Amino acid sequence: MTGAAGRPPEDDSIARLLEQAGPRPIPPEERAGRVRETVRAHWRTEVGAAPRRRTPIWAAASLAAAAAVVAAVTWGLWSHGQRPSVAEAPIAVLLKSEGSIRLVDAAQVHDDGAPPRIGDALQAGSTIESGADGRAALSLADGTSLRIDSGTRVRLLSGPTLDLEQGAIYLDSGRGQNRRAFLEVRTKWGVVRDIGTQFEVRLTDDAVWLSVREGLATLARSGRSFAAPAGTRLVAGATGVESRALEGPDWSWVLAMAPSFQMEGRTLADYLDWLSRETGWRVEFADPAIARESSTIVLHGSVAGIRPDETPAAVLPTCGLQHRLSDGTLHIERLDGAGRPR
Repeated sequence: MTGAAGRPPEDDSIARLLEQAGPRPIPPEERAGRVRETVRAHWRTEVGAAPRRRTPIWAAASLAAAAAVVAAVTWGLWSHGQRPSVAEAPIAVLLKSEGSIRLVDAAQVHDDGAPPRIGDALQAGSTIESGADGRAALSLADGTSLRIDSGTRVRLLSGPTLDLEQGAIYLDSGRGQNRRAFLEVRTKWGVVRDIGTQFEVRLTDDAVWLSVREGLATLARSGRSFAAPAGTRLVAGATGVESRALEGPDWSWVLAMAPSFQMEGRTLADYLDWLSRETGWRVEFADPAIARESSTIVLHGSVAGIRPDETPAAVLPTCGLQHRLSDGTLHIERLDGAGRPR
């Protein structure tokens, strides 16, 4: 396929980008002059030291190099602080919401009383608020899952950095995910940083609670850093930081706001990985052959609107499987022809 005047489509795309960029600004004459003089002096020195029979070839190459250096300086001036402004990529996308949600984005386009819509993109500097009955789930640009509990106000900054002013948020930054920067949550009681984990940050009247479900997070304050491994809750307030065992945590609101698993065309293994991460359950197979087959069993349909912990009853029977849950372990076994476990 070719574009205008027989050009390939990619040429048209480059042309459009150059048109949008406009002419490159001319560098200050004083700076450009210094560059030219430096290059010319270096060229004269090299030409004088080289054998005369090689001078024409070296001279041509040196002149080309000088032109390239001047062009590079011009490009550098244009690319460092003088390039045309380009709209920043979204920092987050709204995936799910319920109840009262108010979005104030960096351009103020949503601060008009209208509720945000699923799929709305948020720029750096946007603030999202949830009412007493409101909750929301978003996906950050690096793939981190962000969930916002009721009565929360949080500002989304680049980095990625979140400024939590009130309420609670839950974050799942994934296992072993390659990211350019770790996530940071700022609060008045300290700064939370994740190291590949699932955790909740909740502000109370007089403290911040950092509850780690999986992985590791840290809380930095007053020049010190406190580690919070899985199963730990740090409570930081005016009197200091206290570490507690995380006993009987309530993750029900987190499950209620989990984005739905996109099941159509995915494998049973994909689904079980998602289910295990969302619920914290360990998956165990009665027959090792089921584990081997799980990567080849393709699923169809949808589980939209169903909490993760309620999906096994809808998904597994379609695969000829049955489950039972015991002490945080999901046991999976086959059904016989009459629909009974075997």
